[in-house]
Amino acid sequence: MTPIVIMANSITELGGATRVAHVLASGLASRGYPVHLVGLETAAEPHVFDADPAYRRVTLLDGPVPSASDEQQRADADAALERGLAATLAGIEPGVVITTQVWCKEVLDRVPHQGWRVIGQYHSSAEAALRGGDAARLAAAYADVEWFTLLSDADAHVFRTRGMQQAIAMPNPVAFWPDDPTSREARIITYLGRLSAEKAPGILADAWTMIESAHPDWQVQFVGSGPLVDEVLARRLPRVTVLPPTPDPAAVLLASGVLALPSLVEGFPLALLEAMACGLAVVAADASAGVRELVEDEVSGLLAVRGDAEDLARQLDRVMSDDTLRHALGERARSVAERYRLDVILDRWETLIATRP
Repeated sequence: MTPIVIMANSITELGGATRVAHVLASGLASRGYPVHLVGLETAAEPHVFDADPAYRRVTLLDGPVPSASDEQQRADADAALERGLAATLAGIEPGVVITTQVWCKEVLDRVPHQGWRVIGQYHSSAEAALRGGDAARLAAAYADVEWFTLLSDADAHVFRTRGMQQAIAMPNPVAFWPDDPTSREARIITYLGRLSAEKAPGILADAWTMIESAHPDWQVQFVGSGPLVDEVLARRLPRVTVLPPTPDPAAVLLASGVLALPSLVEGFPLALLEAMACGLAVVAADASAGVRELVEDEVSGLLAVRGDAEDLARQLDRVMSDDTLRHALGERARSVAERYRLDVILDRWETLIATRP
């Protein structure tokens, strides 16, 4: 079968994009493909996702890539990346390279890879790419890929209108599927992800201050790490805890009552999809086409106005106050998540791998 190399910025970072890379590698390997998972750099606090994977894995740098301000160290790291990737590709019969992030494609372009077909991915939204400056970088790096996969049909359409006709939708698979959904009885609102500005944990904290006194039996847990951890802790909010990143998000979600996603920027948020797979009621900021593809407002979850703590508080108050609503939203959320089960997405990947533009 076609050899497949999946490249990611890191394959040791405890986060959604890294988990998706491992899930895809494992899934394709289970279908008989020889899969090599290649990480460019090692996370500062490396995590092992699978002690005995069915795919091969290699990380090209022993630590994080140096900052651009240290020109010599950065040049040495870039040279090491090129040597390592060239050696890795040379030892594999040419097949398909999937670059899960644009930096991976930029490194790939600096080494010989004749005979390899390339599929490029982008894990944020088209809106974020256009606002944040990634659009030009993507257009340059992915101009020659066979396929450019975005996380939703709407995002792919945006790039096609900008001349990238190879842009198509390929959503992420849900990383797990619990046999039994959550009971939705736990009085816990869970935030699962990095505590950083674009994820807006402060908006959830602000929303909680508006509604916590009306719900003395509820609590909020922030599960993750990031630059805003201390800021959330410093607020000393009632019944709010901050927990470290978890290697077992299923256990956290199944013990929750509601997932809150207050993000300002998203692609196709894995935490949201995983919560829906667990049958949780979700309240999400309307932050991307990917969010809207998963959450039909009032049907499979509730959408809040992005950046509006008052509206987030209103939507959370509704699901906390109404058990019937919370259960109905959770049941429909799990039904929507069925579309993104691993076997379904692997079928789409196999079709793509077999198809030339």
